[in-house]
Amino acid sequence: MAPMRQQPITDDSFSEAEALRLMRGLASGHRSRRVDNAGEKQNRRAALARTVEEEVIPRLLTSRRQQSRAHAGGSAEAAPDHVATIVKLVLAGTQAETNGFVASLHQGGAAPDYLLLDVLSPAARRLGAMWDEDLCDFSDVTLGVMRLANVMRLINQAFDDGYQPGAAGPSALLVQMPGERHGLGLAMVVNFFRRAGWNVCHVPVIDGEELVGRVKREWFGVVGISVACSDKLESLAANIRSIRIASRNPAVGVMVGGPPFIEHPQLATIVGADMTASDGLQAVSNAKTLMSRLARER
Repeated sequence: MAPMRQQPITDDSFSEAEALRLMRGLASGHRSRRVDNAGEKQNRRAALARTVEEEVIPRLLTSRRQQSRAHAGGSAEAAPDHVATIVKLVLAGTQAETNGFVASLHQGGAAPDYLLLDVLSPAARRLGAMWDEDLCDFSDVTLGVMRLANVMRLINQAFDDGYQPGAAGPSALLVQMPGERHGLGLAMVVNFFRRAGWNVCHVPVIDGEELVGRVKREWFGVVGISVACSDKLESLAANIRSIRIASRNPAVGVMVGGPPFIEHPQLATIVGADMTASDGLQAVSNAKTLMSRLARER
């Protein structure tokens, strides 16, 4: 396994100084560690989401990596220790220390799937939980997530050589629910699909009409929609019905993902989808199963 390239974060990524300047502006009205007003805490969470979604994540993830063996060099037993270490580093260390720790895991044999699914994703969730529990403040969490995202960018670069989309591979349209921003989770799912040889269209869609227009113009084997909030489920169900009616592929498979479906997988059936998945690796496996099932039913 080729070693992870130890290179500095380039100018097109977010620097810590830029992040801190941005956070000072966004957090100016959210200084207190404890928030008694529920509406005010919701505003803080919305501000954090905008910081990460609009200013940090969109600059980071380009997915062109070689196929790698899932979870090689990592183990379920070691993962909690690795998560605890990286959370400590992103909160109290430096970007260089964080990069160095992840690079050492890779050099010890950890595959990108292990690093992404078992280390970085749980670390990001832990940061969110710490903020909800008032164990760290707005700036701590935002800077920590920024550092995790920059590490993800380096992981992508370490595995980008030789990636070519499979001309004959299956095709998928992977989008965020219209009106929502592309998030870290969906970007990670896109990476897993591409590395598995899928031809992925990953574009923002402004509304349901634009989403339906795309599936009407282009042939996709699978359409995957990520949803962040449960209050969008009614609109999601309407979009799925429209996709099935308009799709250029009359046997299109529809998958859904996001926090509402991780907590309640049965919601996938309720909104009219064929399948859901809890992470990128499972999403690829389920999509392959779905494609095979639909082919047999034709």
